Amino acid sequence: MNRPIAAFASCAPRPFSALLTASRPIVTASVAGWAQTSRYLALSDKKRAAFVPPPRGRFLTKSVCSSPDGIETPKQFLAAIGRATADVADKFKSWDHLFTATTEEMADELAIPVRKRKYILQWREWYKRGVTLREIAVPERRKKYLKLKKEVQAARLKKKGMA
Repeated sequence: MNRPIAAFASCAPRPFSALLTASRPIVTASVAGWAQTSRYLALSDKKRAAFVPPPRGRFLTKSVCSSPDGIETPKQFLAAIGRATADVADKFKSWDHLFTATTEEMADELAIPVRKRKYILQWREWYKRGVTLREIAVPERRKKYLKLKKEVQAARLKKKGMA
């Protein structure tokens, strides 16, 4: 098939300036965070699973980290990542417990809902790699989809003879 090259223009890589103006925020980490990432990635799988990063709290000196997060407790960690995860902070006994609790333990013993659990596990891994904490907002659903959803529901009810 002979297709014009313009048909594949959407597959072309975007220029760097377009990446900077993208709607998704760029993940940032300090220099100390990048050093922590390289040490973390050098660990074996078993050691990585048991790795508990030190809290980045007030006890850090400026020579170690120029902008400490001020995170010292599980409650502060969960409050910093947002999405109402601070509601489950009292279920974690300590900093070590937050970073060593398995998915099964969070589900069965701590009774943390699935979405919150996945979000906490995601940020827990990123924190181990030195990423600066911030809240990631849940994307809004498109209005067009919601209108279409109502029409589909109405059509289904009409087909069943309930509308």
